[in-house]
Amino acid sequence: MTSATHAVKPSGKPAAPGRDYALLWTGQLFSMSGTMIQYIALPLWVLAETGSALASGLTFAVETLPVIVLAPWAGALADRLDRRRLVLAGEVLSVGLVLALLGAVALRSVPAALVCAALVKTVNTVTVPALQGLIREIVPEPALPAAVSRFEGLTGATIVLGPPAGALLFAHLGPAAALLVNAASFAASALCILAVRARRTAPAPADTPVRARPRLGAGFTLVRSTARLRSLLCAEAAYFLFFGGATAAVIVAASERLGESQAGWYPACVGAAWVFVSMVVLPSRDWTPRTSLLLGAAFVPLTAVAVAVMGAAPLPLMLLAGVLGGVANSFIAAGASIGWQKETDTAMIGQVMALRRSVANAALATSSVLLPALADTYALGPVILIGAVAAAGLTAAFLAGWHKSGAAA
Repeated sequence: MTSATHAVKPSGKPAAPGRDYALLWTGQLFSMSGTMIQYIALPLWVLAETGSALASGLTFAVETLPVIVLAPWAGALADRLDRRRLVLAGEVLSVGLVLALLGAVALRSVPAALVCAALVKTVNTVTVPALQGLIREIVPEPALPAAVSRFEGLTGATIVLGPPAGALLFAHLGPAAALLVNAASFAASALCILAVRARRTAPAPADTPVRARPRLGAGFTLVRSTARLRSLLCAEAAYFLFFGGATAAVIVAASERLGESQAGWYPACVGAAWVFVSMVVLPSRDWTPRTSLLLGAAFVPLTAVAVAVMGAAPLPLMLLAGVLGGVANSFIAAGASIGWQKETDTAMIGQVMALRRSVANAALATSSVLLPALADTYALGPVILIGAVAAAGLTAAFLAGWHKSGAAA
């Protein structure tokens, strides 16, 4: 039951997420920016050490596998332990693991560096579901959609800030500087989480039954048995499977046509549009998850058309495609996140969000391999257009199952 202090303000404006949410958001801005700096700097170091594009690509693979394999177990852990303490422990442990990664780089050991990078991602896989659950705990119900949208905006902000900063640090100061910045970002995040107050709830009535801790696999059971959650899972998976790899394909094409230095503008435009939509457009009104997802799906074919005709004016059309793709990404991601948060009980949020993350990353990893390969074998334009039509059509089809019944209690 929502308390009076959590009600919508008389003016009609959504309630503010609050001080604790601001601390959590700020900490994750530090943490995610540092992660994106390492995300670009480490592959560049591996490429410089080995001269192998395949070895450089392995740095991305080792950061995907822990999410796919461990996310369901991580979600169960997040639902069983104190989420604030779990996130705090993860950020502190990440500081030590990044410093270990720094040691591997100093010793010029690529295998050891990849192992350390995988361990950092493993810890992140555990903390992300706990973080999602913590948002649900500390944010008033009426403020939840805006809070989730602004949290999704962090992804866009760090895409804009992180990779260029990582490339500059690597080019001018070396990989050690990028890794030290990442370690410092985890430490700053830990300090912010320390300042987050523990959740305060009124004592439950004596006759209130004690909620049992959810068993492993309960999140999958809940999603399978809940129509709205099934629709969200399938819609997101369809989008990422058929269009998630578009970014990789466009970057490859842009680097061939414009040069490597110009190709970086595409993800920067994606991130800028993501920030604007997630932090300005979505919080401005009470968007329903279905409306947001369908609007995002509508922008997918527009993005594909801009990519398909990119040869006519490579740089302007690439920038336009980046903006359109960022709009699509933000509406899809934020709309789905709002839906997951609204439709899932707090006690189950960790497992459910972990399952969502595992499926989405598996679809994205598959798409990031297949779309560039198909575009290289055939032509970028037709491959992107076919993928866009499939992604938009399937996303809309799965959302047809969205209805008022079947919401989690």
